[in-house]
Amino acid sequence: MLHVSTRTLASSFLVLGLSLAAQAQVDPNFHVYIAFGQSNMEGNATAEAQDKVAKDRFKLMPSTDCSNPSRKQGTWAPAISPMARCNTALSPAGQFGYTLIDSMPSNIKVGMVVVALGGTGIQMFDPATYQAYYNSAASWLKSYADQYGGNPYARLIATAKEAQKTGVIKGILLHQGESNSGDQSWPNKVKTIYDKMLSDLGLQSKNVPLLVGELVGSDQGGSCAGHNAVIAKVPSVIPNSYVISSKGCPQKGDGLHFTAPGIREMGKRYAQTMLKILRTTTAVAPAAGRGEAITGDVVVHDVSGASVARFHVDAGANVQDGWNGVRQNLPAGVYWIRAAASSDAMRVFNGR
Repeated sequence: MLHVSTRTLASSFLVLGLSLAAQAQVDPNFHVYIAFGQSNMEGNATAEAQDKVAKDRFKLMPSTDCSNPSRKQGTWAPAISPMARCNTALSPAGQFGYTLIDSMPSNIKVGMVVVALGGTGIQMFDPATYQAYYNSAASWLKSYADQYGGNPYARLIATAKEAQKTGVIKGILLHQGESNSGDQSWPNKVKTIYDKMLSDLGLQSKNVPLLVGELVGSDQGGSCAGHNAVIAKVPSVIPNSYVISSKGCPQKGDGLHFTAPGIREMGKRYAQTMLKILRTTTAVAPAAGRGEAITGDVVVHDVSGASVARFHVDAGANVQDGWNGVRQNLPAGVYWIRAAASSDAMRVFNGR
């Protein structure tokens, strides 16, 4: 017979209770995004006042400790520039978050995890290659990596795991390639890192798209614009991936770095692509009344109760068909479908 002491049993229940409590704190409406790369993701253009506006629904999980603004690695903080290492500049991750919260229902929060190093090759983010790459790197690049404990990928994963305690990772953003310009194996190197991230964070590719930004384009005199043809091949290697166009985004004159307006536009484009992705998937499930019986004129309400769309369901038709016809024009979030002539209703989520 197995004998278990009262103290051991009590301790086991305490650990279980703490574990369940931690799980209960995860908010499905807190959407977390990972961003990584080199200088344009880290920030090269000078941030301005509009990039330092703290918003309640937009948070940053810092990947380093900073004194100005005051931040502690692994503790949620207001998401204002700089978003990556201390004393860096304007990252597209900022405008990405601003655009999302301005476009989504008020019950949705956005969190960012950003790890980026100016001048680094993609090899710095591959656990299998980073050590050799670090060892041969210039002293200034080593000093950047040292701010992430000498292993940027490990710091990214550790910070993302901390973020997962309260939120749900919805996507990964990448802007890198200047230091690998023309490398035809780059898409496969990206895939190796992306797959490793998913594995280490317990995620599935179908639920976590990869958004990859183009470098400064040829229309703007980009020095590495030719690499955009390599970036274009990523979706053929990673099915759930999307390329973010840099066309028309101005650069600073060095052929490599976007201006502040260019960075903001890239951030906005990342967000617009993510919003489109969210709107292509939906779950319709009864929540009150007899939703399956809805026919006739139907009104769609947002979470505030405002009427945002209407459609008609013929007898015997599928409510999903009508909902599909209107949801593409609505921001991601929770909605109620209500029959105009009865109390029948359905709760739906656009983009979850």
